[in-house]
Amino acid sequence: MRQAKRIGEVVETAGNQASLGSHPMRVEAGTSDLAHRRPQRLTATEAAVKPWSGQPRSVQARLHGFLAAAVLSEAGRGVSFLFLPVAMGAGAGLFYMAAADPGLTALVCGFAATLLLAIFISERHIGIARAAGFAAALFAGAIAAGVEQQSGAVLLDQDVTTRITGIVEAREFDAGGRVRYLIGLESTADPQLGRPPERIRLVARAPHHPLPVGSAISGRARLSAPSGPVMPGGYDYAFRAFIDGIGAHGFFYQAPETAAPLAEPASPLRLQAFRLGLRAVREHISARIRSVLPGDPGGIAAALAVNDRRGISAATVDALRATGLAHILAISGLHMALAAGTLYILIRKILATVPALVEAWPVKKIAAIGALLAATAYLMISGGSVSTRRAWVMLVIMLIAVLADRPALTMRNVALAAMLIILLTPSAVAGPGFQMSFAATAALISAYAVLATRKRERRSGPPGLLAGSAPGRVIILVAKAVLGLAITSLVAGLATGLFSAHHFHRVAGNGLLANLLAMPLVTFVVMPAGLLALLLMPFGLDAWPLRLMGKGLEGVIAAARYVEGLGGDIVVGQIPLQATVMAGSGLVVVMFLRSRLRLGGIVLIGLGAVLALPAVRGVGPDILISEDGNLVALAGPGGLASNAARPGEFVFRQWQAALRQPQHVTPVSYKSATSQTVGEAEILDQLLASAVTAQSRFHCAGRGICAAIHRQARIIAINDAALIGAACDRADLVVVAIPVYMRTCRSGASLITSRGLRRSGSLAISIRQPPSHSTTTPDPSGKPRARPDFRIVAALQGVIRPWTIQRYYDWRSRSYDLPQ
Repeated sequence: MRQAKRIGEVVETAGNQASLGSHPMRVEAGTSDLAHRRPQRLTATEAAVKPWSGQPRSVQARLHGFLAAAVLSEAGRGVSFLFLPVAMGAGAGLFYMAAADPGLTALVCGFAATLLLAIFISERHIGIARAAGFAAALFAGAIAAGVEQQSGAVLLDQDVTTRITGIVEAREFDAGGRVRYLIGLESTADPQLGRPPERIRLVARAPHHPLPVGSAISGRARLSAPSGPVMPGGYDYAFRAFIDGIGAHGFFYQAPETAAPLAEPASPLRLQAFRLGLRAVREHISARIRSVLPGDPGGIAAALAVNDRRGISAATVDALRATGLAHILAISGLHMALAAGTLYILIRKILATVPALVEAWPVKKIAAIGALLAATAYLMISGGSVSTRRAWVMLVIMLIAVLADRPALTMRNVALAAMLIILLTPSAVAGPGFQMSFAATAALISAYAVLATRKRERRSGPPGLLAGSAPGRVIILVAKAVLGLAITSLVAGLATGLFSAHHFHRVAGNGLLANLLAMPLVTFVVMPAGLLALLLMPFGLDAWPLRLMGKGLEGVIAAARYVEGLGGDIVVGQIPLQATVMAGSGLVVVMFLRSRLRLGGIVLIGLGAVLALPAVRGVGPDILISEDGNLVALAGPGGLASNAARPGEFVFRQWQAALRQPQHVTPVSYKSATSQTVGEAEILDQLLASAVTAQSRFHCAGRGICAAIHRQARIIAINDAALIGAACDRADLVVVAIPVYMRTCRSGASLITSRGLRRSGSLAISIRQPPSHSTTTPDPSGKPRARPDFRIVAALQGVIRPWTIQRYYDWRSRSYDLPQ
């Protein structure tokens, strides 16, 4: 052993001398054989890091040495593990973005091949092994998405009026007194649906005694199919409904009735009773909170307690969104951590009052177990939404780390939580909640790690002027608290602002100020009082903590409205996906790496910001058409002009934000043109003649007959099949909001029908200047005019997935009319 140790010391000393440029290696006689076997052997990385000083170094060699040293430093920190959830999330995202279903068999084979390659080549080439490991993680994310897809819901294929019978699974009450039921559908009649969804959500507007959870319900209702993206590149709401298991939504025409008892449910009786019991508890808690706290404070309190946000007014929701405070409406990691953390501290303080107990039992671990149980109860009572499950998984991993005497809040724990969530609910990676939550958490851990390092470096310095006195310590404590809150809000706002801009087309410019004003109330008043109210509610002692919680929420609402009055709500428009991916990749590099390689992340963020600039991403579309054809909008110099005086806010407000067109240009109404003495062709001629004088604005004769001239293109929007021929002869673009079998106009005009929109989804159309060889069409004066070219982009063209397949279903033949 001593001889072997001596050999190792001699070889190591000789290697160090060689790396410093000394004379060739010399060893003692007893080690000459070993020296001949390993003369100055250096790995590629060591050769790059410790080159011979006697040789001139080129720029390429210096760059290689820098990269090798940085990679070696990051590999020593185990940073590869942090990128595994990134690869898994990319796999899940690519799976759901595909136009057709990737085969699960091929994905499993790819996963097995890359995993075996990573295992067997790890000893020979670690670089290839890590690349294969990332590829295996990507396949794993795609496989998880494929498994999740198989349990998705059946979506309604088209809007229909029918009589439904089902079981009330949950109910919610909004501020207007309406009841929204979540119903497990059992049967339909008059007509009977060929593809009935399993669960539907219906609103009952008529006054009635609300039916309890678990009771049978029936009534005539209007069912609507889940809508797709409101415009190409937008969020697909049908995909979310598919994952959530809700196949249709709508409303009852009259008050619903209690139906006869239904057959035994397919699920086990105890499990069904447990679920219904939980929903009844949620409903009781929400009703109790609203009875003590009416108005918006009660609605927000119910949202924080049981994830019931229906009682919050639209004005308050807009104020919270405009100021970056909308995150308090969702039960996220912040609320879960505040609730469990408050109970954790409370248990530790109570147990610490008994010295014998502290000496005999691990008080910290007991408190962690109590916080874990409380977090689990919070998860079950709140309904278990995606954001709540994500927060629960993160908190469980951190509490388990406390039980194992390991650091709770580390980047590895966050990465492990992300991997578990991707495996359980891979669809979450496509939503803003997952992206913003993990971006904020990882950014905060990374930022505070840097601050902690600098704090340790400055700890050896002299104390400050205020450190000695008691008032000085109080001032320092308050200053640190304010500074910590400011840093937290700033870092989290910057990390989540990227995804907020992509999904919501807006950024809260004064979000830092709003969080500085509101978050102390949420942290020290709202959440502790809410936790105490939930603990005391079974004993009927929850009134005073609920009122305290309401006072805190009143302060939060006041802060949001004050900051909203200052302005700062920046509408950035629709951000291209490639810009978000580029900037998001840079954010990941900056958060995960510690060497100078993180400068590359800053470069990527800069490139993403450049791609998001209006001058680089290009001009937006000129015309937008909703997926049912009833709403058409023109992006003109005066704002966004629509063919409806009061368009639906759900679609139109998203169009306004995406195109940065806050002004709504209402259509010009011509009642005289609707006279029965005027022919159909004359009506269109009058509207087009009027449109010449006021372009980029719709001119309408009654409901459903509109015309406009926009960028030299004539657009006619109608909902009458008798007008299609005349419209095709006079317009360049005809939009028909009814399902007809015509696909083209004989005149050469572009024809858009409701039947075609059902498959393609919403459309974004750009108008190009007509070339000289284009076909011509006469204008109102009879002069020939070149027809413009349209570049049409569809939201779902060619996408055939389980959440779009219903668009190809023919209820007459009860089969799918899929494209060849």
